[in-house]
Amino acid sequence: MLFLEPFGGGSHRRFLEGWRRASRHAIRVIELPGERWRWRMRVAGWILGRRAARGGSPPGVVLASGLMDMAHARLASGLDRAAWGLYLHENQLSYPRAPGERLDRGFAIAHMASLLAADGVAFNSRFHREAMRAGLAGFFREMPPPRPRGVTGRLRRAAVLYPGLDLAGFPVPASRPAGDPPVILWNHRWEEDKRPGAFARILLSLAERGVDFRLVLLGTTSQVRPQPKELLVERLGGRVLRAEPAGTRREYLAWLRRADIAVSTSAQENFGYAVLEAMAAGAVPLVPRRLSYPEILGPALARAGLLCEDDRALEGALASLLADPGRLAGLRVRTMRRARRFGWDRCAGPLDAWVDRLAAAGGSTKR
Repeated sequence: MLFLEPFGGGSHRRFLEGWRRASRHAIRVIELPGERWRWRMRVAGWILGRRAARGGSPPGVVLASGLMDMAHARLASGLDRAAWGLYLHENQLSYPRAPGERLDRGFAIAHMASLLAADGVAFNSRFHREAMRAGLAGFFREMPPPRPRGVTGRLRRAAVLYPGLDLAGFPVPASRPAGDPPVILWNHRWEEDKRPGAFARILLSLAERGVDFRLVLLGTTSQVRPQPKELLVERLGGRVLRAEPAGTRREYLAWLRRADIAVSTSAQENFGYAVLEAMAAGAVPLVPRRLSYPEILGPALARAGLLCEDDRALEGALASLLADPGRLAGLRVRTMRRARRFGWDRCAGPLDAWVDRLAAAGGSTKR
């Protein structure tokens, strides 16, 4: 099996590394560096398709993630006897845009072409599949007729296949007392789609109310000095135990294990690696009642009040948890067990089975 990855970094790289270790298939990867995603959407299909054509024995199955035009890749490769599968981590049709920013129609058309060129399509969550369906419907409404046929049918038939979590080094589910004072974790990017400004406002409000806590800030950023992080460090001083990304995975896991509560205020999350990793280490999640979070937490943790309607509700729930270390300790084991449902020992099998179905169906000559 061949996997074409136009953006070999972040969660895309983590997904491929984990699947290759856990899969019963041999997965050969051709990738481009994880940078300049807009150019990847425009030209990576041609580049990776040509590289695939020079790869020796023709593969039976070719997979690719969604940051490129798969129709270009399929045409450039000449590998039309292979079955082609599209795995979508994210898409630009449903990605939140800044006020006044319009959808790049070229990106929307690239996604549409990929859906039509693929023999099989899979998403990393049910939420993501439905979000893309809604985004595509909106794009179709502004498109003059005649419109391409068969696109929505591809979405209806698309599989939902969760990426796995690498649980090596994470503790087994076990009870332990909350910290004194409890430790709050932020391990998301300091970018607008994660709404770090809202997180900073909530934490500063709690501090002004006299609520005691400590803070670990592990998020990465492309900015030199992200304002929300700088504000928290300046205003909270010694409460901030760390305000830099971890240098190694071992160090990252050590900081996760110190956390009692993991908070998200995100406006965009198709899966949720950061929250699941925190959960697997024993941090109780407080997250929005939207995006992929209800799907990831499941009904039992939802009934425990860990999904919040808005920022005000999240602040109230956070204050309540911080004041009740016994409840925190009681939720910890349930949280860790839920995260283990997403380990690679469970997630690799469905992905491998999807590849088997693609191989059995064959490429366009058997469609």
